[in-house]
Amino acid sequence: MTEIEGYVDEGNPLVVVTGSGGAGKTRAAGEAFGHRCDAYDAAAFVRLAEISDEPGGETTVDRICNLLLADLRVANHQPDARPLDVLIEFLCDHSVLLVLDNCEHLLEPIQELVDLLINRAPQLQIIATSRAWLEIHGARIVHLNPLHVPDKNAGRVEAEECDAVKLLQDRAALAGRPLTADDDWSAIVGLVRWSDGIPLILELVAAQLSTGRSPRVVFDRLEGGSALRYAPGTRGVQAHHLALDAAIGESWKLCTEVQQRVWARLTVFTGGFTLEAAERVCADAVVDRAVILTTLDYLVRHSIIEGASADGRYRQHNYLREYGRRRLRHFGDQDAIEERLCAWVAQLVRDAAEGWFGPDEMCRLTGVNAEAANITAVVNWCAERGQVERGLTIMFDLLRTRAPFFFATEIPVCRQVEKLLLAGLTEPTPVRVCALAMVGWTWIALGARERGNAHRDECLDLARQIGMENAPAVQFMDGTYDALALGLRSGYAKLEAAREGFRAAGAHGSEFMAGLLHAFNAGLLGPVEEADRMSQWCLDAAHASGAEWAITWAEWTRGLPEGSQPQASARNALRAQVKLGDLWGPAWGVEEEARKRVLAGDLVGAAHLYGGSDSLQARHGVRFNGLPGWRHHRDIAIDSIIHGTAEKAGIGEEAFEAARAAGARWRDDRIVAFALGDTDPTSPPLTPRQWQITRMAGDGKSNVEIGDALYVSARTVEGDLTKIYRQLNLRGRTELAEWYQAYVSASDGSTAPEAPPHRG
Repeated sequence: MTEIEGYVDEGNPLVVVTGSGGAGKTRAAGEAFGHRCDAYDAAAFVRLAEISDEPGGETTVDRICNLLLADLRVANHQPDARPLDVLIEFLCDHSVLLVLDNCEHLLEPIQELVDLLINRAPQLQIIATSRAWLEIHGARIVHLNPLHVPDKNAGRVEAEECDAVKLLQDRAALAGRPLTADDDWSAIVGLVRWSDGIPLILELVAAQLSTGRSPRVVFDRLEGGSALRYAPGTRGVQAHHLALDAAIGESWKLCTEVQQRVWARLTVFTGGFTLEAAERVCADAVVDRAVILTTLDYLVRHSIIEGASADGRYRQHNYLREYGRRRLRHFGDQDAIEERLCAWVAQLVRDAAEGWFGPDEMCRLTGVNAEAANITAVVNWCAERGQVERGLTIMFDLLRTRAPFFFATEIPVCRQVEKLLLAGLTEPTPVRVCALAMVGWTWIALGARERGNAHRDECLDLARQIGMENAPAVQFMDGTYDALALGLRSGYAKLEAAREGFRAAGAHGSEFMAGLLHAFNAGLLGPVEEADRMSQWCLDAAHASGAEWAITWAEWTRGLPEGSQPQASARNALRAQVKLGDLWGPAWGVEEEARKRVLAGDLVGAAHLYGGSDSLQARHGVRFNGLPGWRHHRDIAIDSIIHGTAEKAGIGEEAFEAARAAGARWRDDRIVAFALGDTDPTSPPLTPRQWQITRMAGDGKSNVEIGDALYVSARTVEGDLTKIYRQLNLRGRTELAEWYQAYVSASDGSTAPEAPPHRG
């Protein structure tokens, strides 16, 4: 509203409010009109949906002008005068504010008329609403974005902060069905997220709730949005807003057949798409590749898809995608388009797996991760059609890219591979052996020894049956198991054989990974010469390739405990990984930095970091500190913290446990910042005002009582409490009170305490 009214107040002749159907364009323009219309000689809000573009005695421009004259109450006593001339004459003599609502279905005549009027009538200002942009020079465009929706796993307290949920609550209450704490909030969150924050959809959901259906029933029976509609006979709602399909149908009818086909074909993408992906998947003999870009431009200008963002990706709202998906089936080419999507995804991950070890490493990592939703959908599609080997190949290549590690999605990826393995036949094939090898070593690296060993046993059995026991992927997995899971140096020879095999095959990324695992294990198990040799090889290879993330891991291996540089800083690698956005590496870096703190004599700081490392691992669902090599050196370090060394006295078991518990309660960013030496571990997580509110809430005071004491409104207190819940990882007032009472029972309550453990 500030943006729209600001442009009007600046004297801009044309402000165009755009957005997808149901985004609230009419309501926003109506609010602006109501706030500003009294400042003009005349004003009118014109609903163009009432005008048809059908041939008749009058031109479309004449119809629009006659409607404008009527709404402006301009009497036309000149029977031979053109409506346009009468309108211009009036506009030239008066200051006028017009709202032209729903311009999209009369786009050409509206653009012609508006361009003429704003050039002939200097006192005229127009606010236009349209799903399609008005291509008029000098127009100020205001894109009406959807309302903010909650995160996928948000609870009620967190969800109620979001504007989309607030609107649903408001509309449901108006419909006589207010939402309460007893409702299924997971279903409510699901409904709001499916709506993408579009007000019309939220109002239609509220209408469904008003019939007595539970949020879960409404969510489970969305039917792609076709079930969302007002009850028959509902008054006061525009015809094209009575049902979601009716609202979308207005946009569909404005598209040519080619534009409709492209819209429908784009719906095979699950997580957005790039121009290149759209061209590869959507173009064929019917839709020429050359028209894809211009069609995307059209769909963006008509608010059917969102324009490419900084990462080059176009996105679709759920309800528009579902509508187009149903139309794709009618065109009869769904299977062909989905087949092309599968082929494109397979090629993408194959190229990334084979080429990541180089200067474009980060581009390949982010590119693969951006397609995560499309990859998952394609692999599920393969499983549904019995193409399990094809799906396994895609997942094998995905794990080879290492993107699941960088973005900490390795666990769901491994589980999806396991689903595929169970779905297919168990005959030994090279693809199945390689998939088992990759998922096996991944579980081993995550600290899930038994799970990894089960895949290893099956992999080795199948590999022997088809003569693949010496394949590099099998040697890599087997060597990782010996060294990492069992703590045996016998794994070195297998890792070395794997490295040589990958090199002979030209798989330089996999060659580096085998060397890195060799260096990693030698750094934990020794001897020192082996640790130094492999660490240096990794560092040289990574620098020669220019692969940024690979360099950080090679750097990290330099200071492992069995190397000749035990005090080498782990901070350089950790800082670089944080800068790159790595979500996996910091957990290992914090663990290693904890050991370095012991060597440096900072025993309390080390205890904090061991707690932080435990917390990071728990957040990722892994326990690599239980691996024999890690556990051996961790036990030595913790013993030194508690009992001391020859140079420094220990802090005792009670102080160690207190410091470790405090570190485990820190948030991720605080753990990493302390490991990097950037923060003081005793700084409180709550501001003085937050702590004041926490104490009063813990003492049982209501929001009104707290607000009176602080001279603020109860609503402000509610917002502050919501922030406190999030900061302390609590789920509401009851848990806050319990936590506060536990704190004051163990202290004088004079200072802000540390946050409790993350609840996951």
